Amino acid sequence: MVQVFDALLALPTPVMAVIVLAFWGLVSFFVHRFVVPRLCGADGRALGRFEAEVTSQIALAFGLLISFNAVWVWERSERVQAAIHDEATALGRIIDDAEDIVTSDIGAETPPLAGEKSSAILRAVRTYAVDMADREWPKLTDGSVDAARPDTLKSLRATLRLHGDDVMRDALDTVDAARELRIRDGTAYMKQSRWGVVFLLAVLLLISIGALHGDAPRGRKLALTLVTLAISFCFVVLFVNARPFVGPHAMKPDALRKIAERAGNPAEDAVAGH
Repeated sequence: MVQVFDALLALPTPVMAVIVLAFWGLVSFFVHRFVVPRLCGADGRALGRFEAEVTSQIALAFGLLISFNAVWVWERSERVQAAIHDEATALGRIIDDAEDIVTSDIGAETPPLAGEKSSAILRAVRTYAVDMADREWPKLTDGSVDAARPDTLKSLRATLRLHGDDVMRDALDTVDAARELRIRDGTAYMKQSRWGVVFLLAVLLLISIGALHGDAPRGRKLALTLVTLAISFCFVVLFVNARPFVGPHAMKPDALRKIAERAGNPAEDAVAGH
């Protein structure tokens, strides 16, 4: 079920929207063609008086629950986006401090040693950023990413323990925490029960709209068409933002690639410095 859902989300947004609209259009047609005649009779009067307040209450419940789900989806996306920003920003601070090692040690007795320290830190930062962007990021799509610290992060931590200062190590703690949040929230799925309740309420809303216009087939068609469009739009908006790392609007590792570019190629810099 999860794989089918991810396959739907991975489609281009217009294609996904057409599929969602076609699905709810079929549900609406089934309600109009079979459910309402069964409930209301051939002339639409077998059910008797059907109060519009019933439809209003169902619509209200559907609106509230679709809103709760949307809030969960959007807040999760914002947390993931913030984690990506925090991770890159913290790595940038480490790069800045590593570059300061050389400039602050001008005139010291061992400037080559300072250059080696800076190059080692920059190399470790670049290796980590490239590893996250090229190896780990694609695994966020299917949730197969391992939340355990990767070797590149362990290596960066060991390098900072040897050559870095407290500011760099604090920044690395921020990197570690941001990565954990990116993985935990970025690969989380909304509970199927929440999708199921919203789906059932949407079906009930269509049935209620149909019953409300049981004795007016033309009016029923128009009402069901409008409500079907509204329901489809709601689901499309949710689906577009349902998975931060899946689909045409998936978050990209651009910030990490920029960090890798900033770190440059420390190995070549160190050779040039000698």
